[in-house]
Amino acid sequence: MHPIAPSCAPVALADQTEIVRKRRRRGRPSFVTVLRLAIVSAAALGVTVFVLWLKEETPHPSAAVAVRESPLVQARSLKSPLKTVQSSALAAYAMKKNPVPVPAPAVVLQPPVQEPVVSPALPVWLLTDIPEFADAKNGGLSPAQTIEQLRQSLRESGARQMGQAVRFGMLNLSELLAMDSRTWTASLDTLVATENRASAMLLTFYLTYLDRAGDGAGVKALLDAMEHGMSEESAVREFILAGRSVAELERQMGQVFADAGVELQFMRRGGLAMRP
Repeated sequence: MHPIAPSCAPVALADQTEIVRKRRRRGRPSFVTVLRLAIVSAAALGVTVFVLWLKEETPHPSAAVAVRESPLVQARSLKSPLKTVQSSALAAYAMKKNPVPVPAPAVVLQPPVQEPVVSPALPVWLLTDIPEFADAKNGGLSPAQTIEQLRQSLRESGARQMGQAVRFGMLNLSELLAMDSRTWTASLDTLVATENRASAMLLTFYLTYLDRAGDGAGVKALLDAMEHGMSEESAVREFILAGRSVAELERQMGQVFADAGVELQFMRRGGLAMRP
């Protein structure tokens, strides 16, 4: 062997190993090459997927087929939201959100309302539709004609004929003067209604035309006093009785009517009576 041969053996062995490595690399691609191929493949795959998706999402010319396609295609076929809203409902909603201001009504000043003057109720025994007693030359009835008309009214109310005179059963003055409107109204549908009215007519006629001076001064004073707030009982005692008792007024009334051909029989019912 050559003297320097042993020193060259390791170098030759290293060269052989490198040669074997190179031979192995020739059959296997490098890392850079693999990376490039991966990028290109991913890009190609993405383009392919995009093309297929775009083809599926394109609206189909037939409505029947478009219904069965993807939800995006169906959404494209829907109407615009503004076309689906009812204009009336939209207007009502707009009014609710933004109400139109209503002008306040004009204030009209009204004149103050005056309270009606309430006149006191007349006593139930004071009638306003009695026969008129006036002088013949003034166009009215004479005293004789008025008395005859009064007698005729009593006959129609149940008075008995006594020759030229009549006899009538009248409610006594103590109960008649004490009668109130409730008792009078309650008797309207009873048999005593006619008797109550005839009794009131006789009393009113007497106080208006036959009592004292015959000028009805007591009745006028009673109405004026009640108009100014006096109670009915107080006004009766002061202006109708005028210092007389009820029994005295009843006696005077019976005597005057007897002279005029009207005999009165004062009867008691047992109702509320005026205090002496």
